[in-house]
Amino acid sequence: MNIIQPSRLTFWRSIFALSAALAFLSVTQILGSANQLGVDLSASKSWMGLVVLLSFIGLLSFLFFAATWSRYRERILSLAEFPERVSSDLHWISIFVLPLALVGFSLVFRLPFAQEFFGGLGWMRFLIFWSFSLIGMWGIKLFHRDTTWLIALIAIVLCQSTLHLLLIYWPRVTDYPFAMGWSETSRYYYPSLFLSEKVYGHGYPWPILHPTLHLLLAPPYLFDAPLWVHRAWQVALRYVLVGAVVPALMTRLSIPGRATRWLVGIWMFLFLFMGPIYFHLAIPVIILLLGFSSQNERRTWVAVILASIWCGWSRLNWYPMPGMIAAVLYLMEVPYRGKNLWSYLLKPALWFVTGTLIALVGQRIYVALSGVPDIGIFYTSLASDLLWYRLWPNASYFLGILPGALLASLPIWIAMFIVIRSRRNDWHPLRLALIFAALLVLFLGGLVVSLKIGGGANLHNMDAYFSLLLIIFAYLIFARYRPEDEGVARPVSLHWLLIISLIVMPAWSYLQFNIGSVNYNAAQTQTVLTQLQGYIDQANARGGEILFITQRQLLSMHMLNNVALVPEYEREDLMEIAMSDNTPYLEKFRADMEHQRFALIVVDPLNYNVLSKNRSFAEENNVWVLRIMKSILCNYREEAVFPAAEIALYVPQEGARQCP
Repeated sequence: MNIIQPSRLTFWRSIFALSAALAFLSVTQILGSANQLGVDLSASKSWMGLVVLLSFIGLLSFLFFAATWSRYRERILSLAEFPERVSSDLHWISIFVLPLALVGFSLVFRLPFAQEFFGGLGWMRFLIFWSFSLIGMWGIKLFHRDTTWLIALIAIVLCQSTLHLLLIYWPRVTDYPFAMGWSETSRYYYPSLFLSEKVYGHGYPWPILHPTLHLLLAPPYLFDAPLWVHRAWQVALRYVLVGAVVPALMTRLSIPGRATRWLVGIWMFLFLFMGPIYFHLAIPVIILLLGFSSQNERRTWVAVILASIWCGWSRLNWYPMPGMIAAVLYLMEVPYRGKNLWSYLLKPALWFVTGTLIALVGQRIYVALSGVPDIGIFYTSLASDLLWYRLWPNASYFLGILPGALLASLPIWIAMFIVIRSRRNDWHPLRLALIFAALLVLFLGGLVVSLKIGGGANLHNMDAYFSLLLIIFAYLIFARYRPEDEGVARPVSLHWLLIISLIVMPAWSYLQFNIGSVNYNAAQTQTVLTQLQGYIDQANARGGEILFITQRQLLSMHMLNNVALVPEYEREDLMEIAMSDNTPYLEKFRADMEHQRFALIVVDPLNYNVLSKNRSFAEENNVWVLRIMKSILCNYREEAVFPAAEIALYVPQEGARQCP
């Protein structure tokens, strides 16, 4: 791939124009925020000082931009390019400038003040990121003068974004005993079910949701590891497995230049996290990228079979993926010219059909081995509602699934169109039709899965589409495909603006998040655990069962004692049942609540509140409230609540029962 570089004048005009636009947009956003908060700017020195500073930056940048049309143009450009005139004896300064540029944005939004004040101001965040990007660009030019300005800017943007992404998850590696986030408790409880004899001394059914995800998270239970090790293991797996797709794909490409390979690899890493792709679903992609061979049919079949078995134990919409990836790689690498239609399509068709069937059989085998008595629970997602309004911007996802997916992939489609149009003689229409049909199927399938109730908060359900799109894009851009004339494919030059557009969404995806921290009072936390144990001992003394709907990691890691696990009614399972309106299961749950089967229920505080449609995840909240929470609150009362730990204890109501 070659980049059509901007002229010197065009590059700096773009830099000045964007700097001015970001500064003025930030001023507008801050003024709007001050108005909403009722802040009197004339009486607040800090707010007024910030507005003045940003206005000065915007005005100065605009003046520089305007001056590039004047007789002072050369002076302005020379001033902006000062690193090129710095003596080589002073290049050591870059040792301090580059680290500052790399970590500056992350450090700023590590500060509570910045998180509170700037956290919701998107243009201000972009301006701060842009400022450190310019500092880094100058730092790279100080370090290596031969680097072009555009490549220096691209490099610092990609490296900043990647570092921020890597820093986001690690602060959550802590020994804090309670769950941090809605589904975190499930991530550490479900893996224990694969080793239930060891963990609980009793065999229990395996997980229903994402079995391979939880299988990958199970190893720390082999060593009775504490909770912080489980958290570290999950973070490490996330980075390692998703990141491993990059070298697996790189082995199929020929990218000249170590620096170029690194920048392309970093971009691919950010692109895969954009959804993000679940790390357990990266494994079949890796298997196919490493195992597929257009010359060695046996090797390809082994890869398809192994990846299909894994997908069968993973997720319904990934069942056809191994065969589809193999078929697309075949279409990219094997020309059609001179071959019979049926003989040409036989292999990819067999891989696709056989792989899908193997995944289906593999899933049925897992269901049979799982020990789950009601196999219908495995198919609840097929019956859940579609929320079509989430295609468009909404309270749950501000971009909307369709605009978000288009923003993320449209630059790639434009780049692929340019390559194919420039090398139209390299392709037979049949190959292109089948390749893009596969992408269309995955795109539409991803939309449907995203619109299911419980989805639509981001683009992670588009992961199959993004994975295949990345493979096809890489083959085209780096000329890895085989032309129809059996010759060597030639790369196509792309305009620098298109390169920038390819970077924007992957780079920005995680910059909108702050780097948090988990600070807690160990003594107070231990007090909560002691009190929980006291309530458990009282319930045991009364001879009743104890149900942990949430916080089951307290049981699997033996932070609480003398609790017999009740495998039913874990929160994520209950939520799936509620969203699919599984009547038999809900009636069983309702009957257990009415008969007050449990002497004590541990769950997050239950606030009976039905939300309107314009609230984030309103439908999910409402089915939980009406189908789950109501059954609990009509038969149980709150005995104790621990707000800091987000834990509430419920015991059976006595006398006439009260419903909310």
